[in-house]
Amino acid sequence: MDDSDKTAQSAQIAPRSIDSAALFTGGNELIIIHNGSPYRLRITRQDKLILTK
Repeated sequence: MDDSDKTAQSAQIAPRSIDSAALFTGGNELIIIHNGSPYRLRITRQDKLILTK
């Protein structure tokens, strides 16, 4: 298998799926650190998700 085959194969892997209840564990917001910067993920009153830096 050459490098182009490996790239095509890795592009076909499905992303992970995580239930939001498992992330929030009873709360309504959490902090995600990405490249050293904090991002706030929260559930709104309308049950939508908002991600802010």
